[in-house]
Amino acid sequence: MYLVWSRPNWRQGSGHDGSPITLLSIGGIPVLQVDSLPGNNRLILFPGGTQTVATTTLTRRHTHSVLLQAQVGGAMTVWLDGTQVATASVSPQLLNHTAPVLFFHDGTQLGAAQCWFHEAACWSRALSPTEIGQVFAYAARWYRGNRRSVLLLVDGQSNSINYALNDGAATLLAQGVAWHIGALSYGVVASTGSSTNYTMQSGHGIYAVTNGNYPGSFLQDPHDGSDPSTWSLGADGIAVQQALSSLASYDVSDICAIVWPWNETDSLRNYTELETFTAAAERFLSLERGMLNAEATNLPLIWWNAIPYGGAGGMQMHRAAVAGLAGSAAQNVVIGNWQTSDSNARGSAWDPTTGIATGGDSAHRDGLDNQRFARLAAPLVARSLIASGTQDSISAIPQGLPMAGGPRIVHAYRQSNTSIVVTIQHDVGTDLIVPLQAANGIGFAVMDGGAAASPGNVIAATACARVDPTHLVLTLASPIASSSAQCGLYYPYGGTTIGRGNAVTDNYSTCTTPRNWDIATDLGTAWRINYPLAATFDPVPLSDSPQ
Repeated sequence: MYLVWSRPNWRQGSGHDGSPITLLSIGGIPVLQVDSLPGNNRLILFPGGTQTVATTTLTRRHTHSVLLQAQVGGAMTVWLDGTQVATASVSPQLLNHTAPVLFFHDGTQLGAAQCWFHEAACWSRALSPTEIGQVFAYAARWYRGNRRSVLLLVDGQSNSINYALNDGAATLLAQGVAWHIGALSYGVVASTGSSTNYTMQSGHGIYAVTNGNYPGSFLQDPHDGSDPSTWSLGADGIAVQQALSSLASYDVSDICAIVWPWNETDSLRNYTELETFTAAAERFLSLERGMLNAEATNLPLIWWNAIPYGGAGGMQMHRAAVAGLAGSAAQNVVIGNWQTSDSNARGSAWDPTTGIATGGDSAHRDGLDNQRFARLAAPLVARSLIASGTQDSISAIPQGLPMAGGPRIVHAYRQSNTSIVVTIQHDVGTDLIVPLQAANGIGFAVMDGGAAASPGNVIAATACARVDPTHLVLTLASPIASSSAQCGLYYPYGGTTIGRGNAVTDNYSTCTTPRNWDIATDLGTAWRINYPLAATFDPVPLSDSPQ
């Protein structure tokens, strides 16, 4: 008999989770069993008083092939992944039993092994050595050995709670990442509601927000002018620490990325807090990595671009902070979603023929948008994990899949005082789409003089048209008065909401992916998606030159 299987986790919810799991039984008699408790990693042949331990190296998550050969005289030889690991006498009870043969079940109620079945074969005779060698060669088509899970730690406030617990977006993200790196399982660590043990807390920023009196305390600001690099954990940070310390050690070791769908009350700050906020975010991230005994090099932070909530200065402050940390290789911060303003208020009424949404809770993103954000981020997160040393059966993601998170603006030519020609650099798309309200220029604006810290006149666009696959032309509501060097193009500025379906996008959903790398074929057509034009984390300076 030949069998290939995977175990994605310890057995759960069976009523006897700690009992050995049966891989193969004949006539109700276990032939092969695997331990299902941490620290016991045995593969046992003919369990019982005369059992034979074939190996002690079967980990919690694994994929293996096994070949069993019963020989004349009652001996049975076992090969694990092509290596002979045991020879034992066949249990006398088995000699008169030929059926039924069960894989991954002991034949009793709740006796399932909770493993993935890949393939099996049975022969009515003993195979020759040549044939056994052929089976070993065939089994090499499977990735065998120790496997891992994609486990994401989610922090933040109410939008994170929706993202992780109410909309299933964090699980979608983990699923997509697992698909890209060939991981055996996936999940999230995200909790709220306890007074002392949680990873997310509504209304709390990284540290207290004085604009609006939001008392966040993931990091405690002592209000003594000290450097944020010296600040200690606040009550929220201690709760995160407690939540992580309550996990089993093997779950902690599975956490491979921290995810922050988080900015709302932090975006209520003044732009002048940029330096403090950046340092505070870096400090809390460092302390959180320390809770997991991890370093920046092996535990990336995935952060999204600020959702459209907060003051203009606070929004631009937050974007600048995220961009600054992401620009430092030492921090290992990855922008998972370069554009989040193309989303709707939670619970709003949306007309897909016009792109116009009305009503809803403007402080929170709609569930469909959260799920879309997760799908868009998946390949970027997967690439960051591989770069950080986390991989499973797939060690490299090919070109032709998203690498930069979509198209982005690289040049803004002042064709006239009311006309801007925008040059776009594609990621993996090949063309530009200007849908719905995008044609009315929504989201595009030029700051006429001034700077992020002391804004000048912000002139919105009233039209946007595709010129060719890499160029757009914008029409402004009023003429620019300042010199080009004093002006910057934003997409969008501050808390402007572009809305679902209204962003300029690429055409990635129609592009041909590398062979066997079409995620929509495996996970559903919702994964076939265009990437929105990236937000400008810092303004793109206007130029008097076409290129």
